[in-house]
Amino acid sequence: MISSAVSVSPEAPVFGDASPSKPPASDEIVLRPARLSDIPIMGNICTDGYAPNPVTAYLTPKAHMYREDNIQQHRQGCRRRFLNIRNLSIIACLASDPSTIVGFGQFSRLGDDHGAKQFTRDRGLRERFWIYTLSWFFYFYHIVENIIWPDRITHKARMKEFESWAADDDEIYWKSHPERGIRWHANSIVVSPQFQGKGIGKKIMLEGLKRAQNERVIMGLTASVEGEYLYRKVGFELLGTFSHRVPGDDKEGGGVMIWYPEGTNSKT
Repeated sequence: MISSAVSVSPEAPVFGDASPSKPPASDEIVLRPARLSDIPIMGNICTDGYAPNPVTAYLTPKAHMYREDNIQQHRQGCRRRFLNIRNLSIIACLASDPSTIVGFGQFSRLGDDHGAKQFTRDRGLRERFWIYTLSWFFYFYHIVENIIWPDRITHKARMKEFESWAADDDEIYWKSHPERGIRWHANSIVVSPQFQGKGIGKKIMLEGLKRAQNERVIMGLTASVEGEYLYRKVGFELLGTFSHRVPGDDKEGGGVMIWYPEGTNSKT
């Protein structure tokens, strides 16, 4: 259920809840801040969740042959976002068994306003020091890891093309509108396939929206065809459809979406 078109970087698609008719998540699902030790499980969830869609088939045509390569890519992407000082990573797990992770969300605080600076300050000097140190450690660790276990699944030319499409949509919907630069951005909302349709994606999203509402700033994201339904239910509006779609994708829907906090005049 990854977006079937493009607007964000290929390693950070937004994932939607595809079965809205099923009952919502109950108190058996709890949310907590992500930990570095959660990254391997997050990578597995991404691999399982993003597999059956046109974009991953187009960009990584050999992913079904080399599962470990696929996991490695997702794991590195989750870790890079986690170690960004402006990132908020949220884990959804079973209340009865907190070690069972069923989904997660990763959000970025963009802009240079008071809210963005306060979010960074609130993490504390010690936490910021460790994030900075670990980000450099894993920067070199990923380089070495990719040398030892090179990528066998990505179609390099298609990926380069995909990244140019993403840049086009970023320019159209965000950079050409400076007022939208101050925002929260949902990079990934991912739910394990066996737990989809229970409102877990919505629960994670609402937790992120609390931040945006408290700071009175917008939130942006890229929605798949399936995910668009979920995001409209929590108040997102479609800014526009994707400027490009991968060959073979004949679905309509999805695109770049925006959420406006209550009590603001952001639309004008």
